[in-house]
Amino acid sequence: MSSGRVDGVYELGHALHVLDGELHGFSRSDIERVERFWTFSDLHTSSAGFVLRLRDGRRAYLDFQHWHAFEQDEDFRIEIEFLDGETALPLFESPEEPLGGWSGETSHLDKVFAG
Repeated sequence: MSSGRVDGVYELGHALHVLDGELHGFSRSDIERVERFWTFSDLHTSSAGFVLRLRDGRRAYLDFQHWHAFEQDEDFRIEIEFLDGETALPLFESPEEPLGGWSGETSHLDKVFAG
């Protein structure tokens, strides 16, 4: 794997910026690592999902949506779903989702929480 891998870094950074411990049930400092993730973007939006392992043993799915600003204010949205079990993943409406496909190669994202 290349040390220059960046997929998901943009989306994760923005999601962590708007993550609020009181509102969402955990904060950035509660995250141990990223287990799996997906990303998808086009000209108008960026979206991503991250299965997160929290330091207290819980697992959460963070869903991120960013509408790109071209002559208006940017808009971000995150939603959190707590997951049961070790292998559970969030359910999607369509079998083709998530749009970018899941990746288990997360070491480049885990660097955000190292230290």
